[in-house]
Amino acid sequence: MIQPKKIAFGGFVVIGMFILLYLMTETHDEIQRAYYDLSPQQFLLLKMSLLGFLFGILIEWRALGDLIKGHVRISWLLLPAAILTVIIFTPSIYWPEWFGLRRLFVIEILGKPEIHMLLSVFSGVLFIRSICNNKHRSNP
Repeated sequence: MIQPKKIAFGGFVVIGMFILLYLMTETHDEIQRAYYDLSPQQFLLLKMSLLGFLFGILIEWRALGDLIKGHVRISWLLLPAAILTVIIFTPSIYWPEWFGLRRLFVIEILGKPEIHMLLSVFSGVLFIRSICNNKHRSNP
């Protein structure tokens, strides 16, 4: 039997995902306008990364539910999740300047907005999985 709390939480997650997708669309439009206006884009790219990160967290809605219930267990995934999160939230224009990496293949990959967004979502998924207690996970 399906419990009303599970239905409500599932509805919250779906609504949250739609809201984040709407905000991503709006931010993408702002980024496109910024290209034409030649205005600074770093804040908008950071905002887009944050929205993708939050979307990734909502993808793991069961783990988020466990986290809200207080079932926390930090796993080894936290280290790669933290590294990827730092990479995602560091503006790509600073990588060549800070680390002297001009034409490195990895830097060029991270500069592509589509790949950057995929990594932002993956970073959110990895982060929430790294702090979730799998022992308390309920069966579907």
